[in-house]
Amino acid sequence: MIYLDNSSTTKPYPELLQIYEQVNQRFFGNPSSLHRHGIEADQLLSEARKQIKTALSLKSHDIVFTSGASEANNMALKGIALAHMQKGKHIIASSIEHPSVTESLEQLKTAFGFEVTYLPVDSRGFVSLEDLKQALRKDTILVSIMHVNNETGVIQPVEDIGKIVKENTRAYFHVDHVQGINKVP
Repeated sequence: MIYLDNSSTTKPYPELLQIYEQVNQRFFGNPSSLHRHGIEADQLLSEARKQIKTALSLKSHDIVFTSGASEANNMALKGIALAHMQKGKHIIASSIEHPSVTESLEQLKTAFGFEVTYLPVDSRGFVSLEDLKQALRKDTILVSIMHVNNETGVIQPVEDIGKIVKENTRAYFHVDHVQGINKVP
């Protein structure tokens, strides 16, 4: 059988499975615990944060580990929206976002009265920068555009999108970069 769903889940390399097993056998403690196993697990977690920080050019305190991308998107979008809803309730996203994004946005609409503008994409799957400019408003608090689409492979110009957001509003810019890690700078 030929497996063609690697964007969703990729079979781990045998070498990684060996490392995973070794780490789980040795560092099984709760990193918040004060016993030896907890301290060792906390040190390993700190080292992982440093490596990720370096790879993604971040600060260590900017890194939050979640169970996966869907949880991370949900937490980021709802966290930003709910923390800043007194500044506005308008959110912009592309019409081809991952369900973890669109479902979170729809929940914000239903439960808290947010307004979501979904930007259309052209025949090649790209968001129009002009459409984005026109959609931005004073009450826009969040823009969410995925970098690499998990189904089409389209790579959105997130640097250009980010500049437009920054120049025209004080909104947060959320980028789902899961499909771009180790593939797109």
